[in-house]
Amino acid sequence: MAIIGAGMAGLAAARTLKQSGIESVVFEKSRGVGGRVATRRQDGFIWDTGATSITPRGKHIEDLMLNQLDTSELVEVKLPIYTHTGLRVSPGDPRRTTPRYTYQSGNTVLPKLLAKELDVRLDTQIDNIQADGAGFRILDERYDGLVLTPPIPQTATLLWSLGESRPIGGAKYRACITVLLGYAVALPDTHYHSLLDPDQRHPLTWLCLESVKSPGRAPEGGSALCAQLSREFTQTYYEAPDAQLVETVSGYVARIYGAGFSTPTASNVMRWKYSQPETLANFESVNPPGSRLVIASDGLLGGHVEDAYEVGVRAAKVLQASLTPQIV
Repeated sequence: MAIIGAGMAGLAAARTLKQSGIESVVFEKSRGVGGRVATRRQDGFIWDTGATSITPRGKHIEDLMLNQLDTSELVEVKLPIYTHTGLRVSPGDPRRTTPRYTYQSGNTVLPKLLAKELDVRLDTQIDNIQADGAGFRILDERYDGLVLTPPIPQTATLLWSLGESRPIGGAKYRACITVLLGYAVALPDTHYHSLLDPDQRHPLTWLCLESVKSPGRAPEGGSALCAQLSREFTQTYYEAPDAQLVETVSGYVARIYGAGFSTPTASNVMRWKYSQPETLANFESVNPPGSRLVIASDGLLGGHVEDAYEVGVRAAKVLQASLTPQIV
């Protein structure tokens, strides 16, 4: 089998197929696994730049994380999420107590654990796929089945190369700018690990206190923060210089925590073109029974880590069923 993309969906599909005795090759265009489960390290600071925590919600990933994989770095995030309105902080809904997890040295620990026993080929861009009888040809190798996991716009390009059409137009994405900030000063005591703007009116829609969320995320006496900016702000300032974005966001942080947070000692900017799907296509409609080409994009179930893993598992089961001889 061939799987395009070594994000959570691709790794889930490969692992599920392997457990049923079907080997696969995972092609990944970047230098590492995980996709938007990404971690950045700089000057002693550690930030999760995509998914800042993982909420299993009783899905397949829960048993995987808690019972099947190494848990030596797994950290349950005990503090809740608070909200802010115009940078004025208030407690969140106390009824929202969904268990959240992270990994001490970064959430990329999870996809790295998943990839250990899989055939993952990094730095391998796939732009063209050819049909080969009932199978597919990729880089002069033939595969009996194929799973496509990139965001829907990129998956559409691969489908076009095959002359395939699927009802995926309903999936739409938003972009997101993420600004990473590291400070030589410690945060004041907080009763939360993240701030959310529930109305999505302020440019600062999400602020994760990385050094509160998990130990070891900043040098001694320092603090690490990860800010995600609103859809409107991102659309307007997507091409703005990094220095301008860092100055803007550190200004917001200083208004919350004081003047000592006006100037970070370390910073970085990430731009996610396909950050989150805002509308979804239907998994069953996109993947008819019996197909040996299965789409497992986050544009089918949702953009959270648990959704990405879930869609990969479901894709693997569809593909496995298509390869199983039917008894009549």
